[in-house]
Amino acid sequence: MSIWNFLKEMDQLQSQLGELARLNSISGWPRMAFLPGVSARHFPMMNISSDDQNIVVEALAPGLATESLKVTALRDKLTISGEKARINVDSEKYHRSERSAGKFTRTIELPIPIDPDRVQAEYNNGILKISMPKAEEAKPRQIEIKLD
Repeated sequence: MSIWNFLKEMDQLQSQLGELARLNSISGWPRMAFLPGVSARHFPMMNISSDDQNIVVEALAPGLATESLKVTALRDKLTISGEKARINVDSEKYHRSERSAGKFTRTIELPIPIDPDRVQAEYNNGILKISMPKAEEAKPRQIEIKLD
């Protein structure tokens, strides 16, 4: 293999790695496990479900300072914010540090309008459960079929 082919292959590899990095980033920021506002893996992770009357969000949020936890609901948006407390350990003493800490905010668009005055939230064993009643105009209605 000549030096020219080697350099050409290295240039192609660099281009491919750059493309891979671009595909794995959002707005130029690298994807990280916890980077508020730009993370590919949003925190808190949520399950969203609904029935005829309510939309229910279950957010996995262990280790939160509950006094910092805040839930805000509008007709079509839900925002959860809070802060995960930091553990003060000298960086030289860490063997591994995978637990994220700091402030976060996550806003999601809801699939249908809700009644924000009747939203209820509870935090138990690291799970934040939010029950949001659907707005009256968003609830399904039974339509009577007339026979000729």
